[in-house]
Amino acid sequence: MVTRSWRTGSDDTGQDSATSSEGIPLMAQTASERRRAHEFLTGRGWRLDERTGADAAGYPDDPDPGWEYPGSFGGARCNPVADATPVPLQAYFTYEDGEEVFCLVPAGNLGGSGCAEHDTAERFVSLDGFGPVAALLDELEPRAEAHDLRALIECRYFGPC
Repeated sequence: MVTRSWRTGSDDTGQDSATSSEGIPLMAQTASERRRAHEFLTGRGWRLDERTGADAAGYPDDPDPGWEYPGSFGGARCNPVADATPVPLQAYFTYEDGEEVFCLVPAGNLGGSGCAEHDTAERFVSLDGFGPVAALLDELEPRAEAHDLRALIECRYFGPC
């Protein structure tokens, strides 16, 4: 597991780069790609997640930013308990099969617990534009808004719907 102790700087191409405290290269996306993602998502009503800091202009100041959709669960809040409570619709940069991708995690129950309707299987989208992301969000955002927290918790702990 990579810790969140970052060192950022520029690589040979002058692009932003980051490595973990163990020297493992992290997200290769540039600051401009993080800004584009931020503008795209906040334009749809998203916000930075609780672990991502922002600079004075409100942009992510973290080489590993994450966002969440506040409309998840109809706007209802739940005190989070790690790996136990449902998660809101989320987005972040990650790697899949050695390629950097943008990831969307639907609102619901983590780890395949519960039924398929409430599952949070990650959706990986290429970084060559936000068109595919927009199409996927057009499906995932209304679904996240419609989820009922109590129904999700009952599905997880008392059996699939």
